[in-house]
Amino acid sequence: MNTVLPRIISGAVACAAGLGLWEIVHLKGTLLFQRFSLSSLAAACCVIVGVLGIAGCLAADHFWKSVLPVVMRFREQITASRKPLDHWSGSLLLSFSLIVYFVAMLTLLPQQPLPEGNDQAAFLTQARTVQEAGGAAGLLQQLFAGEYTEANQHPLYVAILSYFPDYEAGKRFSAMCGLAALLLFSFGIARLYGNVVGGLTGLLLAVNAAWCRLTGQVVCEGLLLLFVAGLWLVVLRIPDDRTSETRSRFLWIGAGLLLGLAWLTKGTALVLLLGVLLWRVSYAIDWRRCIPVRFKTESAQTETESGTISWKQALLSLALVIGSFIVIASPLLVRNARVYGSPTFNANSYLLFEDEFTEPHALIEQRGSIGSAARHYWQTHTITQMVKREVKGLAWQIFIFLRGLGPLPFNEGRLFFGLLMFPFLLAGLLAETGPARRLYLIWMLLFWLAFAWYLPIAAGERFLMPLLLPTLGFVSLGIVRVGQLLVQRRKA
Repeated sequence: MNTVLPRIISGAVACAAGLGLWEIVHLKGTLLFQRFSLSSLAAACCVIVGVLGIAGCLAADHFWKSVLPVVMRFREQITASRKPLDHWSGSLLLSFSLIVYFVAMLTLLPQQPLPEGNDQAAFLTQARTVQEAGGAAGLLQQLFAGEYTEANQHPLYVAILSYFPDYEAGKRFSAMCGLAALLLFSFGIARLYGNVVGGLTGLLLAVNAAWCRLTGQVVCEGLLLLFVAGLWLVVLRIPDDRTSETRSRFLWIGAGLLLGLAWLTKGTALVLLLGVLLWRVSYAIDWRRCIPVRFKTESAQTETESGTISWKQALLSLALVIGSFIVIASPLLVRNARVYGSPTFNANSYLLFEDEFTEPHALIEQRGSIGSAARHYWQTHTITQMVKREVKGLAWQIFIFLRGLGPLPFNEGRLFFGLLMFPFLLAGLLAETGPARRLYLIWMLLFWLAFAWYLPIAAGERFLMPLLLPTLGFVSLGIVRVGQLLVQRRKA
């Protein structure tokens, strides 16, 4: 039995825990020992996880040969096909999640920060400008003519907000988008996995602190999450076998349209698009040739599966996604090409090559093109500095990701709820045998790498919000599947 891969995973876990401990000590210093706090508890958890990771990396072969069969049996049991679990409690959870979200919004909306020197102020100012220039129809004409030059806020949310560029009305619109996304996603998950999984997903979303706070502000995240919810439900319905059915083609077109709408809302949707393209191509590659023999298990060596689709099918689906994306996103693509020389231009892209936040429009005049900004950064920084920036950012992204799973009304204590949910996230990923699991992992890798690099400029849960929906969906699936497994064993 191959024990190389679990040792590598154990070592990676130990490294991640060590990085987390280093950052905590760097930030808190001697305060960790002078007074007990959540930081002290987090540091203790990092020490325990680091020690376990090192022990797993150095453990004898007979230890892993006794542990791995147990893990494989658990995987087989949890991936066993089960019918969607429908129960009256699932319908109750769905209804209760709506009540909880309404109560949370009624509480949080009056407490939101005022639009002064923040993103809310920028969106409201731009919406009023669009309203004075002729509204959404005028904005569309300006985009195609290259007369609209705003390169930070993307136009779709601004266009909608121009109909009511008011702080209170904007908050209510964001809350309605959040409610629509919660309903769409929860009922979509319920239809695929049963109403118990759907109801639990809705409840986790309704009490999630990051979800409630961001969907109660005059920012574009609420609208973005509505499109991401639709995109993920489309992805879950895409088959993984060799098929050329018309239905699959419509699903790929739908995915492209939703990606286009998401990009018109916020620039980070390009990461989602890149993930979808890499995901589809990955099914046309024979990965067996890329894996060294020492990492292959006996079952993997005997499997006949390589890529599940041909390159022709992969390219066809990519063409459908990219074509539909271009159609729906054409106003902004045309504007960017005409004004800035790049179809996917965004002013914040310049900040990728800075060490601290600087006004993006000033960087455009100072650096020129993004290529010039990249060359300037490369010439003024060493490889060591770049690696350190990325590694430090990754440690923080793990912390932000886990904390973003936690509920109201907690603040930093949400991290421990994220740690409790993480095993169920793994169980949900094991239980999901469709192609969506691979896309989720690709998205997670891309988002973590991108925003780890962006850490010196800005950090926060809003950058990882597109991952929240599928993450809580997998957590709910994991909780239900583990519960089913325990009930089954108890009956046996």
